[in-house]
Amino acid sequence: MLDLLIKNGRVCSAKSTRKMDIGVRAGKIVVLAERLEQDASEIVDAEGCYVLPGIIDVHTHIDHWGGTANTEDTFFTGSRAAAFGGTTTFIDFAVQRPEENVRTAVTRRIRQIENESCIDYGVHAHVTDSSKTTIELIPELIADGFTSFKMFTTYKSAGFKIEDPDMLTLMNVITEHGGFSMVHAENDSFCEELTGRLLAKDQADVVHYAQSRPPMAEIECISRLLLFAKVTGAKLYIVHVTTAESVELIRQAKREGVDVTAETCTHYLILDDCCYQRNDGYKYVMAPPLRKEKDIEALWAGLLDGTLSIVSSDHCDYSTDKKIAAKTNFTKISPGLHGIEWLWPLMYEHAVARRDIPIEKVVGWLSENPAKVFGIADRKGKIDIGMDADLFLFDPKPTKVLDDRNHHMSSDFCPYKSEQVTGSPVKVYTNGKLIVDGDIFLGEKGEGRLLLSK
Repeated sequence: MLDLLIKNGRVCSAKSTRKMDIGVRAGKIVVLAERLEQDASEIVDAEGCYVLPGIIDVHTHIDHWGGTANTEDTFFTGSRAAAFGGTTTFIDFAVQRPEENVRTAVTRRIRQIENESCIDYGVHAHVTDSSKTTIELIPELIADGFTSFKMFTTYKSAGFKIEDPDMLTLMNVITEHGGFSMVHAENDSFCEELTGRLLAKDQADVVHYAQSRPPMAEIECISRLLLFAKVTGAKLYIVHVTTAESVELIRQAKREGVDVTAETCTHYLILDDCCYQRNDGYKYVMAPPLRKEKDIEALWAGLLDGTLSIVSSDHCDYSTDKKIAAKTNFTKISPGLHGIEWLWPLMYEHAVARRDIPIEKVVGWLSENPAKVFGIADRKGKIDIGMDADLFLFDPKPTKVLDDRNHHMSSDFCPYKSEQVTGSPVKVYTNGKLIVDGDIFLGEKGEGRLLLSK
């Protein structure tokens, strides 16, 4: 007997959509067929709905200190919001503090998450030094299933910047032992110098923010990182790509055989730097900043041709109060934008409904590719026999206008306010358990499982 039988749904993968029935037992998909006639404890008629693999958001900052303030969410409220949007797995960051080693950071972060998250989760190790201890711990962490290591080329004043010689050392060690380097790519010298010039001219208002971290800061840095990866053979993952020139650099590097994967984020695909001209422009401070319309189009082209392969939310959930307090000085604003709940809804709207991009492409960017890149494709990312039953039923017919209140994230504003999105997740399952049923949350705090890479 099955625990769950989903009938008559249009089952999506990154390659095709077929009308199929899905049988689930003990949290796993155990049977797929065009028509199943089996007894089940729960039978769901998915007629008219897509049945999709749970979304995997590989770039989140839940319960995060951003330099001037902490985000509003906990790992319970953040993971619950994710579930309402069809996301059933997230990967967050363990930031190495000055007084601790990178393993201690990972352990600390897991302890923060494990009793809170209602969905499965992973952890990236955020490395802030290249000490002998760090070099020794990296192989151990990789052997234990922590294979992704975040590094910054900027934020020297916060203690995050990894200098070029240390970056090369870390990239080599990480790749040698089977991991990969995730890098936030902005030229710190450019950003610091340009910020200083703006402040000297009393141009600290948010309208000038994008000038402080211009496209060249990203372009130069990505060019340098690609050269490092090409020369050393290191495996590189570039987070939140934002510019047309960056996309072209990555495209060319891939042609030359460089082992590089790149992501972008929903806000960079939808919003542009005109947001900084608004009265509430302070809400849109993030790093890198929003760019031009030409960059948006280049990002979409990069996704379609495979130059970019993952879209994440880069979720960072600040309230209006924590943003507005320093709206006249952009250096005092905690950077980041929330969006974990809107990852699938916004991508379906802007890719499928508006650009006529096949839904299968979006499933690849949000589910299958993340699972492959982050070493969980044996369990997550697609609907197949033996996979975890992370599924959501998506009705493409209804429409919804986003606003400041009709979401489950902790922030009190919506950066996409008045935007209409098409479709709605109607049921969300994680490991075969129904955790979202329409507007009702049925999940439980702490039932999410730690995922290790294989």
